[in-house]
Amino acid sequence: MTLYDNNNHFYLQDVDIIVFPENGIYGYKLNSPSDIENYLEFIPDPSKVNWTPCIEPDRYKRTRVQAFLSCLAMNNSMYLVANYGDRQPCLTSDSNCPRNGYYQYNTNIVYNREGTLIARYHKQNLFLETQFQQPVNAETVFFDTDFGRFGTLTCFDILFKSPVINLLEQVGVTDIVFTTAWMDALPFFTAIGYHSSFAHAYNVNFLSANLHNPSERIQGSGIYTPDGALSYYYDRSSQNGRLLVTHVPVISNDRRVFTKFTINTTEIKFLRKHEFQGRLFGDIYNFISLRSKNEKVTICYEDFCCFLSYDRDEIKGNYAFGVFSGIHTNNGPYFLQVCILLKCGSEDNSSCGRYTYHADGNFKYFNMRGNFSTPYITPQVVTSRNGTLELPLHFALKFDANGLTGSSTMSPLLETSLVGRIYERDKGSKHVVANDPRIVETSWVTILFRSLCFCKDFLWALSNLI
Repeated sequence: MTLYDNNNHFYLQDVDIIVFPENGIYGYKLNSPSDIENYLEFIPDPSKVNWTPCIEPDRYKRTRVQAFLSCLAMNNSMYLVANYGDRQPCLTSDSNCPRNGYYQYNTNIVYNREGTLIARYHKQNLFLETQFQQPVNAETVFFDTDFGRFGTLTCFDILFKSPVINLLEQVGVTDIVFTTAWMDALPFFTAIGYHSSFAHAYNVNFLSANLHNPSERIQGSGIYTPDGALSYYYDRSSQNGRLLVTHVPVISNDRRVFTKFTINTTEIKFLRKHEFQGRLFGDIYNFISLRSKNEKVTICYEDFCCFLSYDRDEIKGNYAFGVFSGIHTNNGPYFLQVCILLKCGSEDNSSCGRYTYHADGNFKYFNMRGNFSTPYITPQVVTSRNGTLELPLHFALKFDANGLTGSSTMSPLLETSLVGRIYERDKGSKHVVANDPRIVETSWVTILFRSLCFCKDFLWALSNLI
């Protein structure tokens, strides 16, 4: 971290906010409570105390990392969001208290321009994180800045109603800071695809800081707006992370309208029975093959139906149109409704739904919609250039009452989808996975964050800091 401070100080000038990835400070390989314990610090509740660690580094024991982060924010007059581990003492009379007498939480912490701790969020929806506990009381954490109201999430949180929908509907955030160690789950749960679709669907700026470890499919950071990606980094061939810096428009939450559309009699006349079934991310989808240059087709999964209209100059590659509605059980359970046009892994239809990074077909036009039972629908388009995933150009997609409309003429289409979440149909309430000036006259804000590569150097720097 000291190396980061020394090498990047120049870049931090006139930056408004910086975001670091989940596990970016201590690494993501520490899988037991005892392994990670020595890296954790006590993080006080900023709603109860006023604390600037850079000025009062000795107010609490064992807070050297927080003091460093606070000074980094204060010395550069910027907001700073980092993911770290919180170690909170608990009483033996507490039936949930771990044996060592401490709760350990995966935690986002936020400092303002003066280096003061202003927000602390304990990750609610853990994913294979036996080293941490889930907070007993769910938290909805946000903070106000001079350029918008920010909510904060961590990785797997994005798939669940709490805290996502609470932040959008009750708090009215305009921006999301998202720390993550996201492993791509193709086709529609890639980091850049799903995170950019969140910004588009919910009219927020979405600042996604991911770790970078391509050997484990952990990659893809981006700065996304409702109109598309302003900047993103996705490189499976390099072990090096990248610093993303860009100007982001300041938006207001009065633009938020949840898109609703349906299937009418016009689309129903194109109804066809599915031709085959395929397994996609553990779920069985109904599929049809796309063998024409252009056509309109509707297929259903029980009473959930999806419509697709498309046009292309040539038939190239094995593409299929699929539909699913039901409980997703792989690292769930959570209820999904999905319409998807995708590139199959090979010419064999049994490969449709298996993950592939390669595509070879361009589409001049496509339009997709479905009779979703939810307003919480995220639209995405991911293309592939020689195995490297890409996103459409800014303003290239349209998502409204007519569905998702777009094209893939610059690079071949890997997938385009509409992913709906029906929170009330999740099985139970818990999933089981494991135990310039600051704002310039044009109303743009400078955002900076790091797509970090996890390697031994980061643990070495942290060990020396502690």
